[in-house]
Amino acid sequence: MKTVLRVKGLKKSYGDVKVLTGVDLELNKGEIKCIIGGSGSGKTTILRCLGLLDDFDAGEVIFEDKDKITPESTEKEKKQIRDKLGVVFQDFNLWPHKTVLENIMEPLLLIRKVSKKEAKEKGLLMLKKVGLKEKADVYPDFLSGGQKQRVAIARTLAMEPNILLLDEITSALDPELVGGILKLIKRLAREGQTMLLVTHHVRFASEIADTILFIDKGKIIEEGSPRSIIYGAKEARTRDFLKTLITHDQEINVYEGYEDFKAFLIGLLKRVKPGTIGYVLGAAGDRWY
Repeated sequence: MKTVLRVKGLKKSYGDVKVLTGVDLELNKGEIKCIIGGSGSGKTTILRCLGLLDDFDAGEVIFEDKDKITPESTEKEKKQIRDKLGVVFQDFNLWPHKTVLENIMEPLLLIRKVSKKEAKEKGLLMLKKVGLKEKADVYPDFLSGGQKQRVAIARTLAMEPNILLLDEITSALDPELVGGILKLIKRLAREGQTMLLVTHHVRFASEIADTILFIDKGKIIEEGSPRSIIYGAKEARTRDFLKTLITHDQEINVYEGYEDFKAFLIGLLKRVKPGTIGYVLGAAGDRWY
C-alpha cells in the first residue's frame, strides 16, 4: 500500500506553550485515520501544520515519499504541496455575499486558473456529489449548518486534493445533522479518498475510520483499529478519556436502502463488545422481523 504522508518528530509551540511534542504518523492512499483526544491536546494544531497553514518548529512532513517540508522550507516549496491538500474546518468559511455555486467556483478561478465555464461545470458536479445541486443559487445564510458543511466539503473536493484534512467537521452541527455528514464521508471513503480527520465524536470515528489515533499532551500515544482502541486501549490515559465519552446507550436511526442499512450494521458491530448477543429489528416492505 502506497504511503502518501509521513510525519516524523513534529513539534510546535506557541510562545512558552508546547502544543506538539513529537508527533509521528503515517497515512496510506485510500486510508481514513481519525485523531481523537482531549481539549488542548494538539488535534487541530496537527492539521494546521500538515495543511501548511501554520509553521512548525521541528520535524518533517513527507508527501508521497518525495516532497519533504521542514521548518526551513521556502514558501515556494510549500505552495507546491498545498495544491495537493484539502482542508475543511468546523466553521465552514463560506463567503456570505456569494452563492453556493460561486463559493465553489472562486478557488477554481483564482488558484487553478480554469475558465468560468469549466469552474461552473465542476461546481455543479461537486454540488450533485454532496446532494445540494438544487441549492446552487442560494446564499449561505439560507442554509442549515449541515448544508453549509457539505458546501465547504464540495468546495475542497473541487480542487481534487490527494489528501483531505477534516477538522471537527461535526462539532458545530446539531446531532440530527451529523448523520448526513457521516453518510457523505462514507461515500468518499468508498471512492478511495484519503482522509485524516480530527474529531471528539468517538462514535463518528468508530464508524468511518480504518485507524484511530489518540493524542495526549501533544503526542500520539496509541494507535489501532476502532475496536481495539475503544474496547482494548492499552494506555491508561486513553481509557480515562474514553470513559468520559462512551455511554451504553445505543442510538437507533432510520436508514434508506440496503447500502445505508448495511453501513449502519458495520458501524454497530464495531461498537459492540466481543461475545455480545444482539438482535436487529428490520423491515421488508410493510413487514417487520
